[in-house]
Amino acid sequence: PAALEEALSRLPGPLLVAATAGTTDAGLIDPLPEIAARCAAHGARLHIDAAYGGGLLFSDRHRTRLAGLDTADTVTLDLHKLGWQPVAAGLLAVKDPRDLTALRHRADYLNATDDTEAGLPDLLGRSLRTTRRPDVLKLAVTLKTLGRSGLATLVDQVCARAREFAALVDEHPGFDLHARPVISTVLFRPAGATDDTVAAVRRALLTDGRAVLGRARLDGRLWLKATLLNPATGPADLAALLHLAARQATLVEGHTPR
Repeated sequence: PAALEEALSRLPGPLLVAATAGTTDAGLIDPLPEIAARCAAHGARLHIDAAYGGGLLFSDRHRTRLAGLDTADTVTLDLHKLGWQPVAAGLLAVKDPRDLTALRHRADYLNATDDTEAGLPDLLGRSLRTTRRPDVLKLAVTLKTLGRSGLATLVDQVCARAREFAALVDEHPGFDLHARPVISTVLFRPAGATDDTVAAVRRALLTDGRAVLGRARLDGRLWLKATLLNPATGPADLAALLHLAARQATLVEGHTPR
């Protein structure tokens, strides 16, 4: 926030600040209230990328982590993560409907007035991606079926699994834990391993079809990334995943976790 204050004081307007609620690498959430206060003080617009973390809104237990989200001018949500939707089911929420004026832009090759009046489909305004289908119906069906409380249960489950997995990593002498998870992402790596070893462990597990782990480079080191999004994952699955990673680490470049 202090660095943002300095930048807003120095730069000429108009300004747009983009904050993040759930980073891709570690699931980190920016200090949204402090950012919003500085945007308000300097007349800057605030956009919040809540693609990953936006699903916490379903949960009474976790939604407080998104305090300040309601101050944004625009918010993006990617509900194929903590919403269990198809990959295309993203949302852009706006505070001022005038921000969607661009979606009503007319182009003769897309929505000629006489074609629209003749009954041909007018694709503009139905999806942010124009000619691609809108998937909001799938989200509506999910909300109708599960409700907010049903989705909250799923969110709470995957966040709990992430905390459990982080605890397993932290207790294992052969692994380093980057930090306690903020949402449902856990970063870990074999203790004492090189980045090349970490990368090789991930590729081997992926190629063999035994585990799908992501990767993230933080604090100058490469980390294995486990993003827990399956509510059916249980303690036995978590233990098995850590065992697989430990065993694979012993096979790569002769590295043996301590």
